[in-house]
Amino acid sequence: MLTLLETLSVAGDRAKQNDDACGASGAFAWVIDGATDLHDAPIAPSATDAAWLAHRLNAFLYRASRDAAPSDDAMRAALRSASEHARLAFSRFPRATNADPWASPVASALIVAEHDEGVRGLDLGDCRAFALDANGTAFIRGGPDGASDREAAFAASFANTADPPAGGALYRTPDALKALRDLRAAQIAAARPGVFGLNPVCADHARGWTIALTRPAHIVLCTDGLSALVDRYEAHDAASFVRAALSHGLHDLGRAVRDIETKDAAGARHPRFKRSDDATGLLLRLD
Repeated sequence: MLTLLETLSVAGDRAKQNDDACGASGAFAWVIDGATDLHDAPIAPSATDAAWLAHRLNAFLYRASRDAAPSDDAMRAALRSASEHARLAFSRFPRATNADPWASPVASALIVAEHDEGVRGLDLGDCRAFALDANGTAFIRGGPDGASDREAAFAASFANTADPPAGGALYRTPDALKALRDLRAAQIAAARPGVFGLNPVCADHARGWTIALTRPAHIVLCTDGLSALVDRYEAHDAASFVRAALSHGLHDLGRAVRDIETKDAAGARHPRFKRSDDATGLLLRLD
């Protein structure tokens, strides 16, 4: 049985919306990270198109989880249907027709379902799953290998700007914004998109995996704003990350992320496009 123990979802900027979403229902649990808009005004009737897509997918997964049996096929079908419905809905917004290619919303998503051997998972983008089983064996799944290191190197290449942006929003400097828009457009146009978006083919290319777990086991699903403690800031490894969630709670991990980012506000030690990212996590127990 997959049991939800705790959730955390905090905005990276208290003056803005949270583009993350998460949920757990029946044998399923998931996290979603809407990719930051690279345009000024949203096309959808929401604070951002990223938030619109993340919360639309979130609602769809809640509905799908009520009827679907926990399987790879069910998770892919849910992603495909969610993408199809989102594509149709987005196309009806007045400004969508003339929008630049890079303005199409995308998101990272990771879904797990209870499985006889442990959990079966599916992911697109850079969300992460950290698991610790009854034998003390730790596992990491989700996201392409080295994604955090590549993003840090990419951000570092734009760090020496003559006019550092207010609030650490490096992605809003002209050169960085152009590069990120070009990257987003290429990602959206790819035959094998690595993120969830308005092209239903994304479901066919989601990474599928199984973690064999000795029960009782504990699992933390998280967006990259929280997994940064392992992947970017190296404050934890997979095992200590799950143990910290169990002993101190996800909110303590959230505070640890913000403490590191506050002390390195300019990104000198940890180059990044935003001072702080939205951070979302789910702590689960598998019995």
